Amino acid sequence: MRIAPRSLRGLTAVFLALFLATTVLAAAGTYWATRSTIRTLVDRRIASESLELAPPGARLSRAELMRRMIDVAKQRDTADLGLLLIDPSGRAIIGNTHLTRPVPIGFSSLDDEDSIEGLSAGRIYVRDVGAGMRLAVFGETEPIDDYRSARRQIYLIAFGAIIVVVLLGLLLFRRLIGRRIREVRDTAQSIIDGDLSRRVPLEGDGGEFDQQAAAFNRMLDRVDQLMTEIRFVSNNISHEMRTPLARLRNELSSLENRADGDPLQEAIAQAREQVDDLLGMFAAMLRIAEIESGSRRAGFATVDLNALVESVVETVAPLAQERDQKIAVAMPDALALGGDRQLLAQALLNLCENAVRHTPPGTSIRISADRHSTEITLTVADNGPGIPEDQRTVVMQRFGRTEHGRRQSGHGLGLPLVNAIVRLHRGTMKLTDGDPGLSIVITLPIQGG
Repeated sequence: MRIAPRSLRGLTAVFLALFLATTVLAAAGTYWATRSTIRTLVDRRIASESLELAPPGARLSRAELMRRMIDVAKQRDTADLGLLLIDPSGRAIIGNTHLTRPVPIGFSSLDDEDSIEGLSAGRIYVRDVGAGMRLAVFGETEPIDDYRSARRQIYLIAFGAIIVVVLLGLLLFRRLIGRRIREVRDTAQSIIDGDLSRRVPLEGDGGEFDQQAAAFNRMLDRVDQLMTEIRFVSNNISHEMRTPLARLRNELSSLENRADGDPLQEAIAQAREQVDDLLGMFAAMLRIAEIESGSRRAGFATVDLNALVESVVETVAPLAQERDQKIAVAMPDALALGGDRQLLAQALLNLCENAVRHTPPGTSIRISADRHSTEITLTVADNGPGIPEDQRTVVMQRFGRTEHGRRQSGHGLGLPLVNAIVRLHRGTMKLTDGDPGLSIVITLPIQGG
């Protein structure tokens, strides 16, 4: 199964590996191709010289071969060629050099071990020329001593320079791409945190990155416009409804007081409670809108989580005692994080009140925390009936309630409010199975700002 790189780092690594492999193969191929070409040219030359000295089929005497070799040496510049005539016993008859080892018939290579003066590498061609004699002609394959080593250095420097230049270009390219991706990611994170005014910065060069950033910003402008319109409508409805509802509540309270002993008093009291519930719902909606705007993040400070949990437990304890419920706390010492103390207290209070109100008498509730290197995990768990897995997503939505919850008072904004507070602190909230019961796990970064 083929797996494609899924990140900029992976893509860079794959490109770098392919480039290095290609460069190394190209350098090795160039080196061997150059070396093979030189050997072929030298082989052609020494074969041509050998055939000219002793043409095929010509039966030349030893004296004639010696004369021809002397004439060739006088008539042309053959200082870079070695000529040697060998008798049937392997001894040199005539030539301008000598060999320290027997050389086979045909083409073969020479090197420093052959101890030929002035030759560090070369090719030799040996053939029978009749009467048991052999003619050896050899030539250099290197114009200077140790040229092979010099050629390797040249290739290493040349291709090494290419690798260095490409690596520098790749690093700069990756840095540029990484910076642009980071800018988009930071902008998206700010949008998630509620700052809808954040935009991707532009370089002003009109390039591809700027065009992409401009298109992304136009999309954010449109999203901001739509969200503003929705927020404006919902906030207006909440504000406008609160006034007549508050007036209606006051009138119902007045009627309730005047109808002392009247059969309608109970109905008036129920109507007032319903109005109170509606007022609480609109207050919660406005509270969520305020939190999601992100404005409260400016006032973040260090919060003593141990003291906060203790304060919330003291507030909820009387209600739990009425229902014969127990609240246990397991917190490490000196637990602190950056955040809004009032909002964090409200979130924890909502979770504890939910655990008390939506579980049967005798239920045990446990608040615990764990400290990690960069985050704190806060868990509120109970051993009650829990929430079915297919309904956990529902209760996280505004006005979302389980079938059991619909038969109880409330408006389905408690957990969405807690989730909004958690998101404001750049944390996460998850509902899991307590086995039995429900566990609500909140993960918050220690540096909440």
